[in-house]
Amino acid sequence: MDELRDYRFYDQDMLHPNKTAIDYIWNCFKTCWISESVFEIMQDVEVVQKGLSHIPFNPNSKQYISFIKGLKEKQKVLNKKLARLVFE
Repeated sequence: MDELRDYRFYDQDMLHPNKTAIDYIWNCFKTCWISESVFEIMQDVEVVQKGLSHIPFNPNSKQYISFIKGLKEKQKVLNKKLARLVFE
């Protein structure tokens, strides 16, 4: 907790944690409580989640269609590893 007393970890209201603090806390939690063998799967899930939240400039472009196909392929690979995984 002493590390989080630094002002750089707070929003402008000096009460709530900012993104830097949240990322720092998550990293500490992850390294302490989650097995390293899961980190690769977590990274893959994060890539797919970010891809799903992407808002295209031109949804009909070849690049975006290719992007979506790649994303669906990554989802299939992850679903083979973890059948209970659901992406929305």
